[in-house]
Amino acid sequence: MDTMTATDVIHQLQTLPLDEVAKVRDWLNEHDEESPALLAAIDAGMRSLEAKGARMIRRDELENKVRQWAGKSR
Repeated sequence: MDTMTATDVIHQLQTLPLDEVAKVRDWLNEHDEESPALLAAIDAGMRSLEAKGARMIRRDELENKVRQWAGKSR
């Protein structure tokens, strides 16, 4: 069996009907798991940000800030 590349797979996906592409997307979403190394890197990054004084903000706070910066306050 020949080895397929990501480009080959993408090309094949482009030939499928939309309902079949949706099945592939659903399968990929179901099998998308974070590795322990990825989770550890995220934790380390969060600790680093917290140590530097960063803080988490809620989505609505961010949306309001973006509106203010864009001059489109509510």
